[in-house]
Amino acid sequence: MPPASARIILLLCGLLCVFALVVWLVTPTPQSTTPASAVPPTPQPRLPQIPLPAGTDPESVALRGDILNGERIYQRLCYHCHGRQGKGDNNAYMESTGHKPADHTDLATMQRLNDTEFFLALRDGVKDKRGWFTMPPWASVLTPTEMWDVITYVRRLPLAASPPSPTPYIP
Repeated sequence: MPPASARIILLLCGLLCVFALVVWLVTPTPQSTTPASAVPPTPQPRLPQIPLPAGTDPESVALRGDILNGERIYQRLCYHCHGRQGKGDNNAYMESTGHKPADHTDLATMQRLNDTEFFLALRDGVKDKRGWFTMPPWASVLTPTEMWDVITYVRRLPLAASPPSPTPYIP
């Protein structure tokens, strides 16, 4: 038989559970004051349409997988600064400090870095003249294979067809 203090604690816990259940059952569900038709739809991000290799040969299949994996990683980690489209126009804070993120859709910009320099920038980060990171190092987050997949994806951003501009919501 448990001691009296344990029985009292169990009794109080039981009463608290019963009280919470009664409150939950008695409380009316909140009703929305806005009709469902007046709520604007949540805009979905528009991703660039990168041409994928269509072949069924092993090289095309592997390249398609690398591009899609690179896109997944880019849209998870890189878009915060570089934007969903890769134009480098999504970070007002960085622009205010004078460090606009790279425009990955500009072919001339993308041709300035070779793949090794690009990999080292991803792995080790990018620093400004003062030694402050303007892009974080991703070595502790991404594997080398994942970094190469991001490079494969970003190299194809200048080839992407611009997605259609979203239609404005008019109530």
